[in-house]
Amino acid sequence: MHWRWDQGRLQYFKFENICSIAKVLNQMDGISLNTSDDLLRGPLQANTEMPFLPTHYKVWRNYARVFQCALLATSVDGKLIVTDVCRNLASDNPFSADEYLNFVYSRFRLPFTAFNDYDCRVKPVFPFVAIIKFLIANAEAGITLDDVFEYVIGNGCTGTEPVTHYKAIRRTGRQPNGDEKRQVREMMAFMGQSSYIRWFDSKLYIDASNFDAVISSTVPDVQPSRDANPVQEFFNNTSLKKYSPSVEIQSSERYISEFSVREGRKAFASHNKIERSSLLRNRYFKQHTDCTCDICHLLPKEKYPWLATSNVLELHHILPLSATLIVNGTTTTMSDLRPICPTCHRSIHIYYRQKLLEWGLPDFPSRRMAMDVYELAKHEVLL
Repeated sequence: MHWRWDQGRLQYFKFENICSIAKVLNQMDGISLNTSDDLLRGPLQANTEMPFLPTHYKVWRNYARVFQCALLATSVDGKLIVTDVCRNLASDNPFSADEYLNFVYSRFRLPFTAFNDYDCRVKPVFPFVAIIKFLIANAEAGITLDDVFEYVIGNGCTGTEPVTHYKAIRRTGRQPNGDEKRQVREMMAFMGQSSYIRWFDSKLYIDASNFDAVISSTVPDVQPSRDANPVQEFFNNTSLKKYSPSVEIQSSERYISEFSVREGRKAFASHNKIERSSLLRNRYFKQHTDCTCDICHLLPKEKYPWLATSNVLELHHILPLSATLIVNGTTTTMSDLRPICPTCHRSIHIYYRQKLLEWGLPDFPSRRMAMDVYELAKHEVLL
């Protein structure tokens, strides 16, 4: 089976952007998509602050698959019709990121109704659930894109098998077919938004304290039959009538920051989930022993003798995690990280926030700009 996802749209699959899109689509539910004017472009660009390029094509023509893969909306008789999921995300009490992502994991199935290869007679595959179960089977090592093809896809996994099945499968020679490589890679990057999944150094890791909670929260929605009409099947998949939110999944995070501030529509935080991850900290400080603060040059174990075997330095992402999905295909790597003390870390993020507000930018558009601003901050510090 050809594994499908919408490629080249990672920015639009960022959870906070999905919520912004949902609010616009919900307000425009029922509009005609066949008018001479592009009724979606203005409201979407104004409310999401994202471009919907190219401008010479209507938004629906180029982004219909984004809206459908995100389980937000489809077209019926030339009209925009939103889903229960879209209404939920646009409401005053929307899903959390994990609740939404878990719902997508359990409902997105191949062949998918947004693609022309949809066939209700084909046994469905739940790609996200299959990847999660393979992750659990390889919790310490993590998995690469090649692993997904050679183990999961190559062995015809559907996501309905028990985790023990994924522990027993062997490598095959399955290689990506056409655009599969990029599409599956972007599925993995999309999954990295879950609080218990890490997308780091081009590998996916699971960082949950209770794998049973993950499994029970991502149960594939297997139906006895699928509707031959792809539109009806799409609405069956996205219905919330018999759905109850999953249990909360606790990650294994241990390192927590308290600094957070919201400016208008943009939230800035000194740490994000991956920065707090014990998985990332352990990997970094195992490779970089005797680190000093990259800003003030503090060597913790010299100033605090009782920390001889501990490290209180934090990990700073040069390109903030809030921007990782904006740079298509970006993952966190060791070169993105800098060890800095808690005080300097908070100060650097305040500096980032001031510069972004000064320039009227929601995020850094590139690693290069983020690195330049970081170096500016270092030179302005008074030592």
